[in-house]
Amino acid sequence: MAGDDVVWDWGLGALDIRNLAPVRRTAADSMSRHAPVRMHCQTTASPLVLESGLEYELARELDRDPSVVWIVAQPMLMTFSDGTRHVPDIACEHADGRVVVWDARPSDRRDERFMRQASLTEEACTDVGWEYALYNAAEDARRLNMLWLACFRHEPAWPHHTARMRLQKACRRSATVGELMALDDGDGQTIAMMWHLLWTGGLTVDLDDRITADTAVRLGGGPR
Repeated sequence: MAGDDVVWDWGLGALDIRNLAPVRRTAADSMSRHAPVRMHCQTTASPLVLESGLEYELARELDRDPSVVWIVAQPMLMTFSDGTRHVPDIACEHADGRVVVWDARPSDRRDERFMRQASLTEEACTDVGWEYALYNAAEDARRLNMLWLACFRHEPAWPHHTARMRLQKACRRSATVGELMALDDGDGQTIAMMWHLLWTGGLTVDLDDRITADTAVRLGGGPR
């Protein structure tokens, strides 16, 4: 729990994940296989400290999802009746009330011990009405696209209404990345706004494919 270590009886039902805080301090040392990543979470307006680059990928995807309303890393230490102990990587809450507990682990590193932990965690989550999911490494195209778009997470500080309207009007019909970039007046503001809208979902492209000048762009569901 935030600010305190609390033993929770799972038989009492689910916890409010907004009362949870990381249960362990994340740090790198000479024996670490991964380096911690500190990320500013737009969803919670606070930092998240992740234990690996793969966890960062997952947190970045969740932070971009407009249905996600809360995210916490290393949310709890789960101790099972057989003595197995496990700290899930991330828990998130969706606007419809769903809570999903995540573990980020490449498929080739899901050994018998990990799958035992995952099975017990999934069973425990089901018991309290939560969901459990595993995250695998994204394909290169999506990973690189997300890295690029994350550079434009923050809404531009300069007046951008005209650039936004220009882009949205163009995307009411068929448009490509190259055509939208050609709308820029030379100051880079329309181009920057295009990338920002692609991050927020105001505009959409196929993020699982390489973004080029010929990539089709469509109107999206809007920002979070």
